[in-house]
Amino acid sequence: MGKCLLFCITFIESKMSFAIYLIQAVAFLDLLAVGLIVPLVAGHVRDMGGNHVYVGLLGSVYAGFQLGSGPLIGSLSDLKGRKNILIMTLLLCGIAYTVMGFTSSIFVIMVIRAVLGLFKQTQMLTKALVPDYEKNEQRQAEIYGKMAAISGAGITLGPVIGGHIAEDHPESGFLLVAVIVGICFAINSGLVYFLPKIDSKMPKKKAANKTKGGTQPSLLVTLYSSVRQSIVELFHIDWIKYWDIFMFKALIGFAMGVYYSNYSLFLKTEYELSPKYIGYVISFQGVIGSLSSFFIGYINSFYLHDKDYSIRNMHVFFVTSLSLLGLALSFNVLVYAFWLIPLAIGNAIGRLVTLEMVLKRSDGDHRGTLIGASNSVRSLTGVVAPMVSGVIGEYYGVSYVIYASLCSTTLGLVLSYMRKIKLTKTD
Repeated sequence: MGKCLLFCITFIESKMSFAIYLIQAVAFLDLLAVGLIVPLVAGHVRDMGGNHVYVGLLGSVYAGFQLGSGPLIGSLSDLKGRKNILIMTLLLCGIAYTVMGFTSSIFVIMVIRAVLGLFKQTQMLTKALVPDYEKNEQRQAEIYGKMAAISGAGITLGPVIGGHIAEDHPESGFLLVAVIVGICFAINSGLVYFLPKIDSKMPKKKAANKTKGGTQPSLLVTLYSSVRQSIVELFHIDWIKYWDIFMFKALIGFAMGVYYSNYSLFLKTEYELSPKYIGYVISFQGVIGSLSSFFIGYINSFYLHDKDYSIRNMHVFFVTSLSLLGLALSFNVLVYAFWLIPLAIGNAIGRLVTLEMVLKRSDGDHRGTLIGASNSVRSLTGVVAPMVSGVIGEYYGVSYVIYASLCSTTLGLVLSYMRKIKLTKTD
């Protein structure tokens, strides 16, 4: 009897470990596929005759639908099962990316970007699946860390592979990449299908959470509610107390959003880089950013006296401003690549610093609301930044887009310096 029980426990543990490996594989392949095609989309639209405004709209449409789709897909996964919803979204995204390769209409690509913005929530759903197969919270934290590293490897390799394919097949490269991406998503849906079955009974409270007519609200109503909730979060904040933190969050988010919206077009226009070398540059910056996040503990050891994160915040804006100025004045791609190093470091640390500033000042009071509002600020800047980038690129030139990012970080540097001086006088 004891041996039988031991065998059952061992079998269940091995089954759960297999499930975690599958989830990690899905997370890796998802970002690998995204990395294959996303850097090529802007150039493809330009080759089709679209102007910079259209390119900016593509980014804004995607970010706009992402703004409300997170809570929507999360709610659906609770109601219908995370595994089923993940399979559905993977198949829809695979079809959407494949159609993007075959279409010759910019309008159709715009619609596809909206569909992807609505359903592309693979990373969120894979993270939500982990607790279903691993109940130990400490192990969950380790798994999330490994997933972040594995996913980072995928998004780093993707641009290089996609760039090589696009350059080796100049006439049909984008179509080939789109088909490969579609296959990757189909494989991912198959991997999710083989995840072990779990008991996912919906709690009674959720089952009872219906409209007055006794049915679940429609998708459009849920989407509207999700977007509204994201915006309403901003009205629940004591802005007198937290305005500066969210201002810093908005400024760094806007600066990086504008910069990355114009990234591949800038390299192609200013330095005449081919898709292959653009992929190398994107991957290089991704590696630097990942290493910066990995060594954040070591970096923080130099700021033991900076209890309120004001010095780190000021240094982040100084480094990013200096980097953007260096990028704007670069006279060749090697100098440009050099300035990418401090920019990637500053951006990676900046995301963590603003979060830590929120957590430090909240002292447990409405912490969830503050983090939710922080994410809403980031999402809203993600909607605005691509359009600003597109308008500047269209009417003033691609090379001037980076100055919008520089103005944003310079304003952040001035405000963070003033805040530091104010805190010093208070102390």
